[in-house]
Amino acid sequence: MELPQADLEMVHALQIFPRVSWAQLGPILDQHPTTLAARWERLHSEGKVWVTGHQGSIAASGTVAFVSIQCYPQARNEVLARMCAIPEVGNVEESTRSWDARLTVLTGDWAQLTGQILPLVREDPGIARLHVSVMTGLYATGSNWRLDVLSPAQQQRLGELNPVNAAPAGSPVPQQNQLRRLLSVDGRMPAAQIAAELGIHPSTAARHLRQLLDSRAVLLRCELAQNYSGHPVFCHWHARIPPTQLEAAVRQLRSLRTLRLCATITGDSNFTFALWLRNPGEIAEVERVLQQVAPGMQIIDSDVGVRTHKRMGWMLRADTTATGQVITHEAG
Repeated sequence: MELPQADLEMVHALQIFPRVSWAQLGPILDQHPTTLAARWERLHSEGKVWVTGHQGSIAASGTVAFVSIQCYPQARNEVLARMCAIPEVGNVEESTRSWDARLTVLTGDWAQLTGQILPLVREDPGIARLHVSVMTGLYATGSNWRLDVLSPAQQQRLGELNPVNAAPAGSPVPQQNQLRRLLSVDGRMPAAQIAAELGIHPSTAARHLRQLLDSRAVLLRCELAQNYSGHPVFCHWHARIPPTQLEAAVRQLRSLRTLRLCATITGDSNFTFALWLRNPGEIAEVERVLQQVAPGMQIIDSDVGVRTHKRMGWMLRADTTATGQVITHEAG
């Protein structure tokens, strides 16, 4: 179910530079800007591609927790629907193991996580038990994953158009929450439209947007429906790793272009990561290579996803395409 080459090239380009203009991208892909715009609109309307903004670094943007839940028999579908409806639950992923689903919870601070969201999940009548791990360090997210269809020269040209100017988080950007809300729904929203939505001048909107992205308080990602990516298998691992071998493991995982998550967490497992794979047979190879660079690492748990119902606030169909409905704390 992979997309045609021309479509994959455009998606790869937007993975590198999610806000690239069609005029900028046209010469790099040797396509007319209007052709690119029409292709994007078609794919986006079909739910196959979208650009979204989401919570970035922990220091800048609150608390992240991973919650595994087990449902009572016959209550699974209702529980999943209720979890999807919670704005702070960014991801809802069905699991193949003893846990029915894994949730990614994103909150503004520790008090909101412990005082509001976790009690809300615990009190759900359809949930039999749950397990919570809190993220302590973030090394990669879905914004890091890449296709492999553009030439090195094309990738370099895109990188030059979008240099990384990481800056300290500093003071919050004016109207930061409103900006995050707009970007969660449309990460490519033009500055002029943002200005109109927020009632500010376009140049002010552009400046605030740049500050927000440079501080990494918000990360942009170009998403592709997984069934059309060439990597239809989602696998999530929990592991125990000696602190002295963490850097080597992270470096190895970052070399894998379909890495979707890499983080340190609390609990019996202190390390978690997730990848999109071509087939289940690649799971053993990933673990073998990791054991070579981090021999003290112990795999505690791994599971292959059955279905993703919600990804960074975006509701997904069974065929992995987006419905267009966005339910996040940014989207309100």
